[in-house]
Amino acid sequence: MARPGVDVPVARRVWRGLRWYLHGVTGESRYEAYLDHERRTHPDRTPLSRSEFWRGVHADQDRNPQGRCC
Repeated sequence: MARPGVDVPVARRVWRGLRWYLHGVTGESRYEAYLDHERRTHPDRTPLSRSEFWRGVHADQDRNPQGRCC
């Protein structure tokens, strides 16, 4: 039951937008894109776990430093 004065569809859009933004900022979208790529192009392989994926990303950044803010 919605509270009076709260527009549920607007609140859902706001929540989805905030979730989308946070996924981009935290890098979560990178892992999701990796999973999509693996499913489409390499269906026979088991994709890396989330922690394995991020270990590889950070190791690659350490081996090949590029201009980045952090």
